[in-house]
Amino acid sequence: MKPLAKTLTHALAALGLAGAAISPAMAAEMQKTTIRVTTTDIDLGTANGQKTLDKRVEKAVRQVCRTTSLTTGSRVMSRDALACLAKARSDAKQQVAALILEQQRGG
Repeated sequence: MKPLAKTLTHALAALGLAGAAISPAMAAEMQKTTIRVTTTDIDLGTANGQKTLDKRVEKAVRQVCRTTSLTTGSRVMSRDALACLAKARSDAKQQVAALILEQQRGG
């Protein structure tokens, strides 16, 4: 499982770039943001392990898009933030699915 953990860490580190195309104003800041998601302590072959990974990825996505807290006086996120979240989640979902498939194949 350690090779998968390393691969996942490197793949999800690219999340910082996921939202770079969303808004030119946010692009400069987001290109430098990376989040590492470790999997060494979870078994991705189980539903509980995958659920734990999903929670960690969601936390990383929110950190990358800087949506861990709401703007004072509003509960509504900006369009840029919502677009960033959607793009980052989509990218992360594809990366995680590919890595789980690779693990199942014995890679």
